[in-house]
Amino acid sequence: MSLEVELYMSNVIKFFNENPKDLMNFVTQDKKDEFFQKIKEKALENVEKGEEVVLTQQQFIDICVNMNEKQVKEFQYLKKIMVTTQYGQICWN
Repeated sequence: MSLEVELYMSNVIKFFNENPKDLMNFVTQDKKDEFFQKIKEKALENVEKGEEVVLTQQQFIDICVNMNEKQVKEFQYLKKIMVTTQYGQICWN
């Protein structure tokens, strides 16, 4: 394992442990370990490609969307059946 990746992961974990509300913006508490594992895998992949160890914004977004795919699909479904009018929201169920 790369020392760069270990240092990066140490900082990421420290940040989210000190700022648990920020973690909740990305994933639920029960997915915390899986989230850190996916970040580590992506950081290792970056190092192997000769890129920076730090994940890009898009890489973070991809991890979060992948981990929260079920919630995203449910939200998209609700978005399709809800219509906003001048009187409020109407459900087309």
